[in-house]
Amino acid sequence: MLKEERHQYILNRINQNYRIYITALSSELGVSDDTLRRDLAELDELGLLTKVHGGAIARSGIPVEFTDRLNTGIAGKQQMATKVIPLFSPGDIVLMDGGTSNLEVARQIPVDAELSIYTNSFPIVNVLMHHPNLELIFLGGKVFPSSQVTVGVSVFQALQTIRPDWLVLGISNVHPHQGLTGPDREEAMMKRLMMERAKKRIILADSHKLNTAEAYSVASLGDIDYLVTEDSKVDYIRQNWPKSSYQVL
Repeated sequence: MLKEERHQYILNRINQNYRIYITALSSELGVSDDTLRRDLAELDELGLLTKVHGGAIARSGIPVEFTDRLNTGIAGKQQMATKVIPLFSPGDIVLMDGGTSNLEVARQIPVDAELSIYTNSFPIVNVLMHHPNLELIFLGGKVFPSSQVTVGVSVFQALQTIRPDWLVLGISNVHPHQGLTGPDREEAMMKRLMMERAKKRIILADSHKLNTAEAYSVASLGDIDYLVTEDSKVDYIRQNWPKSSYQVL
């Protein structure tokens, strides 16, 4: 079998099963483990999968650019957002990271809600700035254009001064074993600090994000309190993912 044929076979398998193992592929394809390790390394470099110990896992198929993601899975984002809003109580301090799922949460916050909201997301600020009872604080810093958020030293410093009741974290990849990951190192570091500062942590993950992983670790599933997903995926996660302390909504 030619290398190109092996690569296509590997990609087909990972698209079906989300995870592949070198030992199984070696038996299926009749090639050595070393050959498959090289194949997986090449496909990882091309951004087509994520190589992990013993095999590889799928990467998210969600477009990187924020404007492209706005039109992805709209109904699912609206469904997830309706589950988040009832968690908030008057007077709560909420830290909202960027992302199109989080933007939908912001859109569903009632106009008369009495909350303090910290965010590093330009679109979320634009949605919430006319809510009269909100205390809205923008975390200024270096602009990260693809996500329309701010990052950098000034954001890190600001985060160290607050202790929010809730974090609504934007994340592109959620895996039952790899946890929460992302494709950018600096953004992943900032998200880790957000996780550390918050009392309760909410993750929104539709079907495009589940069972995928990227290069940079943010947190384990055991670090979150609520994993919010589409109704059609709730039972799947409860039945197939490792048991943990987080609630699946």
